[in-house]
Amino acid sequence: MTSTGGESFHSDSIGLPWAQNWSGNPAIELKLLMSDIEGGRYAVRMRFRPGLQIVPHKHTGEVHAYTFSGKWTYLEYPDSPDNVAGSYLFEPPGTVHTLKIADDAADWTEILFILYGAMIHLDEAGTVIGVTDAGSVIDEYAQRLHEQGDPVPAALPLGGRMAYSPLMTAQEASR
Repeated sequence: MTSTGGESFHSDSIGLPWAQNWSGNPAIELKLLMSDIEGGRYAVRMRFRPGLQIVPHKHTGEVHAYTFSGKWTYLEYPDSPDNVAGSYLFEPPGTVHTLKIADDAADWTEILFILYGAMIHLDEAGTVIGVTDAGSVIDEYAQRLHEQGDPVPAALPLGGRMAYSPLMTAQEASR
């Protein structure tokens, strides 16, 4: 990761390691591109295996998604077109949906997500079973990379301002 000067921030989305087994699921991998705890936003590049369906979830802030490969949709919106390579999707805050990767999708469906706020994971009854936010994604990314023996990249935006420092846990960042 290289600084281009001033307030800008560069993340090598190709060179970063994939965190495998994301959320304990071997069909999900993630690269953390940026996470700003105080700003409540983060950007991730994710990939999913064909046929995967994740639990319903709700976003407290807006989400932007760009599909690089594969095919996916939200089960709650059957009239919405499939998201395929080159598709852009905007999600307003408060939407609840279930992401489903097409059974006939490519080996990996790969998506860039830029998320604001938290992602609240729900069970079938609508009970909260987990929360992902800028802090938790930092912690899990570092934990997964450590477990798989990959180095943890040295880049983390802190304090609502883009900067470079060794990747650290959300607890360390909040000090």
